[in-house]
Amino acid sequence: MFLPQAAIFDLDGTLFDSMGVWKQIDTDFLAARGHQVTKDYTDAIKCMSWEEGARYTIERYGLHETPQQVIDTWFSMSEEYYRSKIPMKPFAREYLCYLHEHGVPMAVATSMEPQHNIDVVLSANDLKPFFKNITVATDVTRGKGFPDIYLLAAERMGVRPENCAVFEDILTALRGAARGGFQTVGIFDPLSESEWPDIVKESTIAVKSWEDLKNFS
Repeated sequence: MFLPQAAIFDLDGTLFDSMGVWKQIDTDFLAARGHQVTKDYTDAIKCMSWEEGARYTIERYGLHETPQQVIDTWFSMSEEYYRSKIPMKPFAREYLCYLHEHGVPMAVATSMEPQHNIDVVLSANDLKPFFKNITVATDVTRGKGFPDIYLLAAERMGVRPENCAVFEDILTALRGAARGGFQTVGIFDPLSESEWPDIVKESTIAVKSWEDLKNFS
């Protein structure tokens, strides 16, 4: 089993099978306004900030809402999903237990919004005891294409980047972590399937499922 000295985990699409929820929210949001989700729309907004995504959506579909109104609607739609409808990915909990049993310090680095959903989903799955800190996107000035969020999470754990693995499902985020000197573990998620060949190429380890980490030492 892959046993890093320390570990930093993304939440959406990595530990949790949640990216499809946002696709459903996008589908429902646009359907209520007479539009359909397309792959190029999904690909365009997945690495944008909420503000950028809202402005892009308004401009693309000619909506008459403000960016904040769009964001508020998205967040309101999301909370119940995070409370009761989002499962952990298979074997993710078992892997966290394995690291915990071996004394590996762990942290969360997430761009999840609204941030109270972080507490909602961690509490609903009894995961809080696993993590020494939760570092969020607003704790740093640059997004996950840069190493800042991972460097801060590692600093808070008192570990060096080269002794720490970052687990992510998005190519941009994995590249950002690699720029900070971290080991990178690419976790497959269907929403990023088109990026998978590059994720495999650019990650220290890339696995189709959490259970596949059994094959690495």
